[in-house]
Amino acid sequence: MYDADAPEGRRLRDHEPAFDAANVLRFGTDILYLVSDSGNALGARWLQAALGDRYTVHACEGLYPGIHVDSAITPLRPGLLLLNPVQVSEKRLPAFLRDWDRVWAPPMADLPLADHHLPCSEWVGMNSLVVAPGKVILDDRQHELIRVLEQHGVEVVRQRLTHARTLSGAFHCTTLDVRRTGTLQTYR
Repeated sequence: MYDADAPEGRRLRDHEPAFDAANVLRFGTDILYLVSDSGNALGARWLQAALGDRYTVHACEGLYPGIHVDSAITPLRPGLLLLNPVQVSEKRLPAFLRDWDRVWAPPMADLPLADHHLPCSEWVGMNSLVVAPGKVILDDRQHELIRVLEQHGVEVVRQRLTHARTLSGAFHCTTLDVRRTGTLQTYR
């Protein structure tokens, strides 16, 4: 399933569906799926079949070779995105998101890392959990990002996840929201 010698972003083979939940973001009825070293194209097709016609899975190849889309793109509220300027560009932004307003993340505060050999970058600092439109849970040490989000009318709930980089994931990666309120919407 995994070819360590293949180019970055192409190491996970398409022998069977495989993906990490952090490769998937939901934008109402649109599902952003990052094809990368932790999510293959067959996984995107499987997810589309499992979800049926009510949802559209947008398999994004070439967005960036990293392994988690939730440290590259965050839907803050309908029509507003937080984007990682190192991993995402205007040219590579998925078509269904091109009409959304953008907040470009500032450099992240360098959070502690238990072992310098771990692959998790400092961009895990923008990994936040959106709990309501325009309301996010974010690491309280990301002062500059908090300032930028608040300038855009986003309410930030400050929390600390001490070992986010060591775990290779922060609030979005370590949360499983199994109950939601509201109605399913299409934002296109």
